[in-house]
Amino acid sequence: MKAKKLVCFVAVSFLAMVFCFGNVLAADKRPIHFVMLTDLTGPAHAQVAPNGWAAEDYIKWLDKNGGINGHPLTIEVIDTKYQLPLARTAYARNKARKQTTISFDCFSGAIEAMKGQFAVDKIPVAMNTGHGPALYPTSWVFATLPPYDDTLCTYANWIKSNWKEKRKPRLALLLGDYASGRSPELARWYCEKIGVDIVSTEYVPVLPTDTSDLLVRMRDKKPDFVFDTLMPDQVKVVLRDRHKLGIKIPQLNFVFNSDLIKATVPLEAYAGYMGFQCSASWWEKDNPGVKFAYKLYQHRGPVPNYMYVWGLSGIMVWAEAVKNALNTVGYDKLDGQAIRDGYLQIKNFTAMGLLKEITYYPDDLRGSKWLKICKFNNDGSLSNVTGWMEAPHNLKLKAKEGK
Repeated sequence: MKAKKLVCFVAVSFLAMVFCFGNVLAADKRPIHFVMLTDLTGPAHAQVAPNGWAAEDYIKWLDKNGGINGHPLTIEVIDTKYQLPLARTAYARNKARKQTTISFDCFSGAIEAMKGQFAVDKIPVAMNTGHGPALYPTSWVFATLPPYDDTLCTYANWIKSNWKEKRKPRLALLLGDYASGRSPELARWYCEKIGVDIVSTEYVPVLPTDTSDLLVRMRDKKPDFVFDTLMPDQVKVVLRDRHKLGIKIPQLNFVFNSDLIKATVPLEAYAGYMGFQCSASWWEKDNPGVKFAYKLYQHRGPVPNYMYVWGLSGIMVWAEAVKNALNTVGYDKLDGQAIRDGYLQIKNFTAMGLLKEITYYPDDLRGSKWLKICKFNNDGSLSNVTGWMEAPHNLKLKAKEGK
């Protein structure tokens, strides 16, 4: 009898120890917080809100599938309405939180205005837009695509390499009137250097109602090509006005939100329109990352647009930086410096094939330097015009040449 009681006591004690140890392990797996500031309801929402949706969907999916090293994850998507005061307030409220990481999504104006503050606070900020002044000189802002001034350089290189006439090609800039939309002006020197003349620059309001007058001014300068930084609410007006005016000049968009174009513009107005991609897109359905995007998006609708798919790749990069930091310093020391170092550990990251590759260097925080051009065919289908092209680092080259 005594022996049986002893065995029972030992068994109960063992189970109690296992239960307590399990509780200790569970308690040790404390949460990591992701905070994204984006425009969900303001003037840029058609372009940038899908990035917020991708953040919400991926972080929740990652949490359900073990989090990061067993740590649960939370995600908060904050609507800035594209207003700097709201962005400042949201940043101030979150910057001192422990085990918290922040993205400013595509709010280029706020990122440029607050870049110095990020450095003072030692808070690395993920940026899902291509605003060169926020990335060079390097500081605490990390991107996942070439800046739009680099994008213009890439387009100029492509134009020049395919130009057959003896005269210089003539290029018009049709720029969205917002911070990163205007930034290609910083690459004028590069275009001039390689022999591409910029003959017209027009600025399109963020929410235009008619652009006929600026399109006529642009047409009268007789450009051979047009480069634009137009978001969806600008694109649909410009393309319709182009069609109404009979303008046939080849035009290329900086971030090709092709699904929204198809949904809001008649085929006769968008056929032939070209655009840059820095990741695989919704129509490249054999890509593993695109398949995953469709799976995540299914509770929202049938087709994840380009900004959702590309945004997903950026969120995966963001999570990878946090994972690297966690592996290096552990949970208790997971702060801004550790996450910044975590970004710099990312090499040749492809985000399930969505990206050619993401690599960060101390003197280059663009992440990606790769772009390709795709095009709407006359039947409304899409195809790639080029393979991956390497984007020049415009501001770095400009500084080197003293321009």
